[in-house]
Amino acid sequence: MSDIPPPPPGLPTSDRLASVGQRAIAQVIDGLIIGVPLFIITASIGGDITDRDNDNLLWLTVLWLGVSLVYNTAFIATTGATLGKRIMKLRVVNRVDGSPVALSYAAVRALVPTVAGLIPVIGFALNIAGYVRAIFHPHRQGLHDAAAGTVVVRRD
Repeated sequence: MSDIPPPPPGLPTSDRLASVGQRAIAQVIDGLIIGVPLFIITASIGGDITDRDNDNLLWLTVLWLGVSLVYNTAFIATTGATLGKRIMKLRVVNRVDGSPVALSYAAVRALVPTVAGLIPVIGFALNIAGYVRAIFHPHRQGLHDAAAGTVVVRRD
């Protein structure tokens, strides 16, 4: 017997759940939307992101993660989708009834990968593991989705 309950009646059927591939492409798009401007700003103020001995590297990492946290929380809470998810025609909904995600749950969803990203050396691997979980989960929930009680669905 599975410890994963079937989706509730209000939740879209599993054929409407976003594929892991669609979600990955949306994540790459969001990474470019956040990363390109931040890279330009970082380069213009003289930040060297390749110098591991640079004291500014920690602050640049915190800045990048902070912007990502705010970006993801704000977009998911207000529109249900980041720009990358909109382009891919996806949205994040409450797992219980398919309703929009409240600000607090959007913040939890964004906070999980942010906290993992702050862990030196293994943070990136932890993030990847959190996302890979969606491949094996019947509702395609990554660790961040499970923590926030959300799923990602296709907008038709």
